[in-house]
Amino acid sequence: MRKLNHTVTKAAAVAAVGLMMLSMSADAQATKSFVNVSTGFCLDNNANGIVYTLGCNGGNYQNWNQSGGSLINVSTGFCLDSNGNGSVYTLPCNGGNYQNWYQSGGRLINVSTGLCLDSNGGGSVYTLPCNGGNYQNWY
Repeated sequence: MRKLNHTVTKAAAVAAVGLMMLSMSADAQATKSFVNVSTGFCLDNNANGIVYTLGCNGGNYQNWNQSGGSLINVSTGFCLDSNGNGSVYTLPCNGGNYQNWYQSGGRLINVSTGLCLDSNGGGSVYTLPCNGGNYQNWY
């Protein structure tokens, strides 16, 4: 019986370490930055909900957690949002489709509008019909 308890305890310890490593791995994969292929700038945000691109600096305003189709800013906790007019901003997460995005190749496409996340050399961020250009590609 003593050997069985030792084996069970050892198996439980191995399982616990495995779960901890899996959890750490999932956390590490969930947070990322999005870099525009054309400009080399990172998708950025501020506390007022304004979204733009800026030179990549590793700060949390440039880090995003992916949860389902939502992109959640690490600093603000707000979701990347859009509307039919092409405006892009962040708002408190509400589960609506304007806050859901999917990736196709390097493009981020809004579920509600079907428009692609786009940017320009001036740092503006907006959505436009998908055109395959590198201003709409993010890595």
